[in-house]
Amino acid sequence: MMKMRWRIPTSIAALIALACARATTASTVYDPCSTTGSSAVALDGSLTIGIAYWPGGTLEDWTDNHPCANATALAAAGVGTTVYVVDADGMTAIRGTRADEDGLYATDATATMMSVVAYTATTVSAARAVRVESGSAGDDGRTGRVSVLTLLATLDKGNVKYLRWHNSGCGECGGIGNERCLSVGDGDYACTASEAGCDGTCVGDACDVELGTTDALRCQLTVTVALSGTDVNDEVFTYGTQLERLSAYSSSGAYSSAAATATSATNGVLGFLGRR
Repeated sequence: MMKMRWRIPTSIAALIALACARATTASTVYDPCSTTGSSAVALDGSLTIGIAYWPGGTLEDWTDNHPCANATALAAAGVGTTVYVVDADGMTAIRGTRADEDGLYATDATATMMSVVAYTATTVSAARAVRVESGSAGDDGRTGRVSVLTLLATLDKGNVKYLRWHNSGCGECGGIGNERCLSVGDGDYACTASEAGCDGTCVGDACDVELGTTDALRCQLTVTVALSGTDVNDEVFTYGTQLERLSAYSSSGAYSSAAATATSATNGVLGFLGRR
C-alpha cells in the first residue's frame, strides 16, 4: 500500500493529502487492549489505537469507564469499537464505515446522541459528542453529525502517556455562532453535517451535503491522528506539533474539508467489536 506523508507544507494543496495506513506485517498487533501495540513504539513503527462509540451515551457516562477494563459492561450497554493501526511517523486519517456507524447508532432506538473515546491499553481520552439529534440537550439546541475530530497521542520513550483531542474549531462552517457548529465537550467545537442533509430529507438550500459524492463522507466521523513526544529510542515525533499548526487552516476551510472528505482515510482493521 502506498503511503502519503505530510511534510512541512509549501501550499494549501499540500495540506489535503492524508496519510494512508502503514502496511501491516505478521507482527502487527491489532488489539488496542494489548500493551504490545502501544509501548516501545519506534519512529518507523506503528501504534494500535481503538475508537469506542456509545449510542445513547453521554459524555458523563464515560466517567471511570475504559473500553478495555470495562469491556463487558460497555458491550452490554451497546458500545462498539473499531481498531486502527496508524503510522507513527506521519498523520493518519482514520474512519470506519457509514454502514457500521449508522447501524450501531440504530441499535438504541431511544438514542438522541452518540459519543466516542479513543483508547489504548493504558490510556483513554476524554469523551466527545459525535452525533446529536433533535431533543438532545445540546448547546443552543444544535444538532448534527460531527465530521472531523483531531487526536494527539503523546508518547514518552515510546509509551503512550496521553490521548488528547485538539480543538480544531468551526472556522470551516462559519464560526462558533453558526448552527452547524457543535459543542463537543470540554470547550471544544466541531463542524457538523445535518441529519436531514445526510438522510436526504432536506429541501433546496437547506441541503448542506452533496450525497453521491465524497462530500457525503462528512456524514460519518473521521479522526485525524498524529503522535508527539519521543519514541523508544528517544527520537522526537514531529507530526503532532505540525498537526496543531495545520489545524489552524480550518479557519479557511482547507484543513477540515480535506480530512472530512479524504478517500484515503484508513478503515478500521476490525469493525465494531461488541456490536449487538
